[in-house]
Amino acid sequence: MELGEKLQQNIAVLPEQPGVYLMRDGEGKVIYVGKAVNLKNRVRSYFRNLSTHSVKVRSMVERIEDLEFILCQSEAEALVLECNLIKKFRPRYNISLKDDKSYPCIKVTLQDEYPRVFQTRRQQRDGAKYFGPYTDVGSMQVMLRLLKKLFPLRTCAKMGTRPCLNYHIKRCPGPCAGFISKDEYVRRVECVLMILAGRTKDLEEQLTKRMLAAAEDTRFEEAASYRDLLNALTRLNESHKAVVGRAQKLMLERTRLENLQLKDDVTAATELQQILGVGKKLGRMDCFDISHTQGAETVASMVVFRDGTPSKKDYRKYKIRSAEGKPDDFKSMQEVVYRRYKDYEDLPDLVVIDGGKGQLSSALRVLKGLGLDDLPVVGLAERNEEIFKPGENESIYLPRESAALHLIQRIRNEAHRFAITFHRQLRSKRNMVSVLDHVEGIGPKRRAALWKRYKTLEEMHAATFDELAGLEGMNRLAAENLFEFFHRYEG
Repeated sequence: MELGEKLQQNIAVLPEQPGVYLMRDGEGKVIYVGKAVNLKNRVRSYFRNLSTHSVKVRSMVERIEDLEFILCQSEAEALVLECNLIKKFRPRYNISLKDDKSYPCIKVTLQDEYPRVFQTRRQQRDGAKYFGPYTDVGSMQVMLRLLKKLFPLRTCAKMGTRPCLNYHIKRCPGPCAGFISKDEYVRRVECVLMILAGRTKDLEEQLTKRMLAAAEDTRFEEAASYRDLLNALTRLNESHKAVVGRAQKLMLERTRLENLQLKDDVTAATELQQILGVGKKLGRMDCFDISHTQGAETVASMVVFRDGTPSKKDYRKYKIRSAEGKPDDFKSMQEVVYRRYKDYEDLPDLVVIDGGKGQLSSALRVLKGLGLDDLPVVGLAERNEEIFKPGENESIYLPRESAALHLIQRIRNEAHRFAITFHRQLRSKRNMVSVLDHVEGIGPKRRAALWKRYKTLEEMHAATFDELAGLEGMNRLAAENLFEFFHRYEG
């Protein structure tokens, strides 16, 4: 990607310091705002290896014509500034903040004599000061914990006259019992407000001036108080820097492991392709499994691996109709294979059937009828981990340490897990519905209303008679029968 001269110049002078960056399009409109521990490294990463970025990021990068950055004193200050700039510019490629209730804020209850500081998702006109909302919830919570530790304020919703446990573990200064003066408490609140507003540098200068002035007037206790606040501010910046540094290392390590896993997955897929003699790369593999209990609630699952990695958005689950009431895995496999491939959509490079020769033959008959004879298909028998290929009498046994074996086992196990989970959900729902069948006056419509309102039988049992009677379509007689059904054996 060729960058404009102006953009290249701005990228060249980026410092290795914390701050906030603003991306602009050709019309000068801000399209993205971000924060960084290291501006130089973070911004340059957008313009390297574009093919590895998401579609959204590639689309954004193609529109960037200019950028600017704002240096910050600390990562905490960058977090606050990023939030404020997102709210101001509403950039196209940032997470939408139109509904502020979707993201948490930090609330300072200035309407109280001794204000509190805490996280909330509701903003009200109650005299409190709100900061946010924050899209980076993790960073916000880290900063909030540090503020509470270094500038302790009261935590109780209602103040009593005796100190609570938080006072004894040094998480509250004890204003309820007079253990901190009103002036000292106000100073702490002011510090918190300035930090949340991103004015850490101004706060440091202000505290230093006040400390020196108090010392000159021989108000040594007050000067010591300002000194302690300054020390706390220093620890806040250092702690936040350490936390962000650890997080950055963890993210780098996670990325490294994910890249290694991706490389291993691709290698395993290539090895499996060669062993099976498939003519093309195994970019997509579909795997099918059947699950039921003696023929009841028969279901099928299809899981998809792309380049050796699960693609959960492509998973599908099916209620089997052709074999309901009697166990018939062969007919069930035929039905699910037909329903999946009858429209020829997104055909895979390999189909894996969980089962032996019988299930494999059932799938092949359907595929032949659909004109998909050339679609590569194998069966995998769990007992000996044998791989069966169409038209071959001898099964394939892969070495236990083979990456190809591990891959095909993973896709088979994932299909089995997905099918079992769906089957259990249906079986559980059927069993719960059958309980309500014994209650006089509770028919299909009232059962549907009950399950819409209550998720479990325990919730129904806990409901009051008036709540049950108030459900849509329910009358008092049916509600009485249901209430009696749940409580008849209670003392």
